[in-house]
Amino acid sequence: MQELTDLDRSCAVAAAAAHDLNNELTVILSSVGAALAIIGEKDPAHSLLLDLQAAAQRCVWKASALLNYSARVSPGTVRASLEHLIES
Repeated sequence: MQELTDLDRSCAVAAAAAHDLNNELTVILSSVGAALAIIGEKDPAHSLLLDLQAAAQRCVWKASALLNYSARVSPGTVRASLEHLIES
């Protein structure tokens, strides 16, 4: 297995974390969307759900920016297992 530089390791960990975060945010946004479709606009929870939806969407944008940054900064593709990245 090719030796990883600190930059490679940092970019790989950032990309893995951003992918995991996007997966979790997809669940949150789907659940919030479903809840908004069920409740009415006059329900007290409606504005709270809209706030949650907006916050989750901001996190999606940040995770996307992190993925874009790690792809732009990483000098190339390096094959490594997640365990190897974490242990290093």
